[in-house]
Amino acid sequence: MNALKNAVQMQGRNAQVMGPHSIRVTRSYDAKPEKVFRAWTDAASISAWLTKGEYASADVRPGGLFYLEMRGMEKINPHYGRYLRVESPQLLEHTWVSEWTHGKETVVLIEIAERDGKTELTLTHDGLPTEEMAESHRGGWSGFLDELGPRL
Repeated sequence: MNALKNAVQMQGRNAQVMGPHSIRVTRSYDAKPEKVFRAWTDAASISAWLTKGEYASADVRPGGLFYLEMRGMEKINPHYGRYLRVESPQLLEHTWVSEWTHGKETVVLIEIAERDGKTELTLTHDGLPTEEMAESHRGGWSGFLDELGPRL
């Protein structure tokens, strides 16, 4: 059974080009899982909290594409990827490519679960190319997840 689970988790990943580093960040929110999931799948919501008003598009279905413009270091930084798994409202997995991954395809897994009357979100970002990039992404994702709470 574990082999099957691992095969499903690796489906759609381009493991040959992914880097060796991963990070994991967890937050708890006073919102229903459906609302937390929608924050990640509705383009207007993504634009409001993740890209801070910059452009976002999302075709949220397995194989669908997303594109985000995120401002940083005094310029627009494009981020893009494709959705691997969409299991509303508990799981969203997509690739993630940007200048900050050295153009390599990485994978972001968002797991959402109801716990003790709150919604727990765990974000795992696999395949980062260097330890420095992993720590940079940990800081970035931590900040974004902190900003998401008040918007829910």
